[in-house]
Amino acid sequence: MKQSALMGRTAGLRPAQTRRLERLSHRRHPESAGVDWISLQRLAAESAELDLPLSLVLDERGLCRLLWVGPLEQSGRLLERLPGGPRRQGNALRLITCVGRAKHLEPHGHEAVVGLDLQPGFWLRFGNRPQAGGRWPAAAFSPSSDPHCPWRTLEEDDLAALCELAPPEATELPPAQTRASEEQVLLLVLSPNDPEDARREIAELEGLVRSAGAKPLGLVVQRQSNRSGQNLWGEGKVQEAALEARRLGASLVVTDRELTPAQARNLEAQLELPVSDRSELILDIFAQRAASAAGRLQVELAQLRYRLPRLAGRGLSLSRQGGGIGTRGPGETQLEKDRRAIARRIDKLQRDVQKLREHRARLRSNRRSQRRLALVGYTNAGKSSLLNALSKAPQQEAVLAENKLFATLDPTTRRIAQPHPEGGAPTHLLLTDTVGFIRDLPPPLVEAFRSTLEETLDADRLLLVVDLSDPAWSEQLRTVHAILDELGSDVPRQLIANQIDRCPSTAIDQAKALDPQVLFVSATGGLGLEHLKNNLFA
Repeated sequence: MKQSALMGRTAGLRPAQTRRLERLSHRRHPESAGVDWISLQRLAAESAELDLPLSLVLDERGLCRLLWVGPLEQSGRLLERLPGGPRRQGNALRLITCVGRAKHLEPHGHEAVVGLDLQPGFWLRFGNRPQAGGRWPAAAFSPSSDPHCPWRTLEEDDLAALCELAPPEATELPPAQTRASEEQVLLLVLSPNDPEDARREIAELEGLVRSAGAKPLGLVVQRQSNRSGQNLWGEGKVQEAALEARRLGASLVVTDRELTPAQARNLEAQLELPVSDRSELILDIFAQRAASAAGRLQVELAQLRYRLPRLAGRGLSLSRQGGGIGTRGPGETQLEKDRRAIARRIDKLQRDVQKLREHRARLRSNRRSQRRLALVGYTNAGKSSLLNALSKAPQQEAVLAENKLFATLDPTTRRIAQPHPEGGAPTHLLLTDTVGFIRDLPPPLVEAFRSTLEETLDADRLLLVVDLSDPAWSEQLRTVHAILDELGSDVPRQLIANQIDRCPSTAIDQAKALDPQVLFVSATGGLGLEHLKNNLFA
């Protein structure tokens, strides 16, 4: 049996109306170009009777793939009905819309976004009746790369004249038409009032996106306000973000604020794109970086704790019902099953993490007789590079040190030796490199990685590494101090200023004013390392 081409607001249609619309969807149109004039007249008549817009989606053979009743408002359902999706069809589709009683023919609002998702070669739009005198206004549009005007006007004329219109030879399509190997991301940001703070926060979010292996394509910024509840961004700004995502070809939207489950669902429904907040992005980075069994265990626990309250609405499979022995009432929802399965997994992971904490506590107790120092600091401040430089480890044993956020997750301890000045036995100490900190570290991550952070809390002295070449180093240092205070650390702290060969002189003066006991080094340039080493053994 042939699948009905009718979709949209079909629930209230009378049988006669449904039959007429079905027949209309079966009419053939010219191949490759143009539209059947009689079909347009009938589409207008049905639109006038229903007092609703009606839209046809035609393929390159002139067959109607879809007749949508009502405003174009759900890209997902439209795209499901197109064989291979519009991304494979290119600009072979033709979109025909009778706008009903609307006074303006230009696509706007959410329907402009849906149209961009379909990516037709052109979009013919007209009212449901001609004007006095017989002229029937109509206009044809095609996708545009202009961020302020997503649809450019091809031609405005009488409807009968536009029936013969052929799509343009080369339609301006967003970059999404060329499939990329990395995720294409649009950043949606609530900007603080201070321009310098806003610049730093946006740069950090871009760095997180790149560290996750994705590519930031564009940015939509809204000035921070007191909005709360289910929407942090205004409707107009969300609409702008939806159009910008289509124009750039973004497949994911990342926000700089942690979203509640309701806020995330609302934003995804408005954008009709997947949405990740900053916390989820950091968790994804940790999942990619976790190399050891202990690291993977802690990351999985953090991810499940984060995702458990966000299960509702994530996919159609969560709405299925399953009956059977042991279920209550008519059946247990798939969502309830998923939640119970995740809760059981969380319980098991918590027991495993507790065993990990006890194991690491035993290892630390065996080191009580040795002096223990820990490198802490903001992510990508150069802690791993400093550990490699001080330990002089061979290349195959060196800690991974890359110019990316959260390159290292697992704690690494190295023995540092200091020769005796009179030829006696050398003195040793243990130096541990730990996971980097970041502003607004997700609470599930802090809790899951407590066993790793305890390596820091149990040290005899903390070496706070800052990257002086980063303009935001002083704010990052305040963040590190705040996180250590929250963890209850009372261990003595020593400031280590890194990258002195790449920073302005004003940063050095600022560090001296902040802490007169600061030690200056360059881990990659080898500057100040002997002085630092002597200080550590003093």
